Amino acid sequence: MTDTLDHLSGPLDMRVPRHLAGLMRAELPAAIDEVDAEIRRTVPEYDRPAESAYGRILRVGVERLLTAFVDQVAGEAPALADRDETCRALGHFEAVEGRSLDLLQAAYRTAFHVCYRRTAAVAEREGVPAGQVAALVEAMIVYMDEAVAASRTGHRQALEHADLHHREIRRELLRALLRQPPASAEAVEELARAAAWWPLPELATVVAVAPGAPCTRSALDGDVLIDLDDPEPRLLVPGPFTPARAAMLRAALDEADSVLGLTLPLERVAHGLRWAVRVLELAREGIIPRGSLIPCKEHLTTLWLLADTVLAEEMARRHLAPLSDLTAGHRRKLTATLTEWVTTRGTAVDIAESLSVHPQTVRYRLRQLDHYLGDSLGDPKTRFALDVTLRAAALLHDDDVSPDRADEDGGSPKKAVR
Repeated sequence: MTDTLDHLSGPLDMRVPRHLAGLMRAELPAAIDEVDAEIRRTVPEYDRPAESAYGRILRVGVERLLTAFVDQVAGEAPALADRDETCRALGHFEAVEGRSLDLLQAAYRTAFHVCYRRTAAVAEREGVPAGQVAALVEAMIVYMDEAVAASRTGHRQALEHADLHHREIRRELLRALLRQPPASAEAVEELARAAAWWPLPELATVVAVAPGAPCTRSALDGDVLIDLDDPEPRLLVPGPFTPARAAMLRAALDEADSVLGLTLPLERVAHGLRWAVRVLELAREGIIPRGSLIPCKEHLTTLWLLADTVLAEEMARRHLAPLSDLTAGHRRKLTATLTEWVTTRGTAVDIAESLSVHPQTVRYRLRQLDHYLGDSLGDPKTRFALDVTLRAAALLHDDDVSPDRADEDGGSPKKAVR
């Protein structure tokens, strides 16, 4: 207990009756819930899912601080050492996240106001004298000041412990590794030596993060290179990518739109970043689903097909030019049939089953395609070009390659072609 609380221990014992502590303890679960919710509402940066690292830290901090205060009022031996350790840890967390104590102090003020309101309501309901309420509020203020002081200590210690020079060198090392054209091997080795405890790995995995997306830095392993201030935020995980590394990234980026790049030799990770950034763009465009740690390896074909979307659209325009004068509905039906035929080379029965139409409808459409496209369908090179063109078109323009209403020539609506 600090000198300040020692000074108040006498007045608390004399002026705050024990039964008031019992009333407060009965209110404790509801008070913890309300403080937790109010902090999330007033400090948006802390409004994270309950199961996230932020959510767990916030909940544990609120529970420990409020419980220790009630113990103090009750005259029990409060675990103020644990309280102070919790506050120092919260300050340390803010420093690791690269923030000042402004948000944490705002959270403390919110907690105080919630507790004051609840105390006043209980005092009015139970008829507690005003002098006793004033003594309790005074203790709350001192308690909050001590919590802030302990957090400030943790924040300062974290900053003193962090080697800011090495942190900047590691950022420069990351930028050198991901630079295009690549930095020289000598420059990379010099930066790695300057970082001292970052040996150059044979393999590495890059992660592309959406600008402004939340990242719990304290969840990252110490050897992960970080640059979240770049217009294209990124991380680099050295060495083989293990399940433990995957769990670490999930804890740090569980709420962030991000892409898990390929694990590549170190000299190729710049390409891995380029591909990961492109997958992130495709997710933002709605071509692939958005999410946290989208596996780049699952979208390599899409990357290849859409490496140049303007070129993909031009190829589609050129290859399907003979169908341009048809109505949109008719063109969609013929294009869907052509896509199935080119990609599967199935029979009319197989294609009909896939498109949910009658085989005779497929045969009719194939005759029409033969009429419009002529001998080009018999050329292997043309068929390959059509294959990749139609796959890219399906990714870019679902409505142009998939019929979206009942088939005018006897069929039924088709499931989306991919």
